[in-house]
Amino acid sequence: LTTADGTAIASEDYKHTQVDITCSPTQMQQSVAIVINDDNLLEFNETFTLSLSLVSIASTVTIDPNTAQITIVDDEKVVIGFASEVVNVEEDGGNAVLTVLLAVSLQRIVTVTFTTSSGTATDFSDYIPTSEKMTFTPGVTSLEVSVHIIDDGFLEFNEQFFGLLSTSDPDVLIRPDRATVNILPNAIVNLTTENAVEVISN
Repeated sequence: LTTADGTAIASEDYKHTQVDITCSPTQMQQSVAIVINDDNLLEFNETFTLSLSLVSIASTVTIDPNTAQITIVDDEKVVIGFASEVVNVEEDGGNAVLTVLLAVSLQRIVTVTFTTSSGTATDFSDYIPTSEKMTFTPGVTSLEVSVHIIDDGFLEFNEQFFGLLSTSDPDVLIRPDRATVNILPNAIVNLTTENAVEVISN
């Protein structure tokens, strides 16, 4: 029995093995152990191949099938989340910028989806709803997404909406998956004795 690399590499992902297997006339099976290396890296599943060949020639022996593919299933998880769970932005600030962090640098691409959800702030009135794929390529650990804030010129209380993260990647844990964006009012009213009565009554 001999191992051969596929996407898995000997010495990195598994121990190369070449061994003779001897079966007595009454033996129906034999077991061979292949050492798998746990590298603690988030990767795609990887494969290598086992091949069987006859050492002693026997006309009555046939090997079928003579190869088997072994899949190493990656068991690592990675954490992605908002850098801050609360982001404050002035109404005339233009954009709210949210930073998303990846806990460790990876050797493969990971994608999460950013979306917005209304709270007391209303989409298209107070902000532009945003949906965006955020892709972490190998070596990238931080990405930013911008949400445009609408300055309506009205005197209002603080308003808020939410940024949300999601993914279909089973190897990705999202924590925290929600950030609150507070829109701080910038309108100023100069009150006199006359218009103070009007403001209060309205």
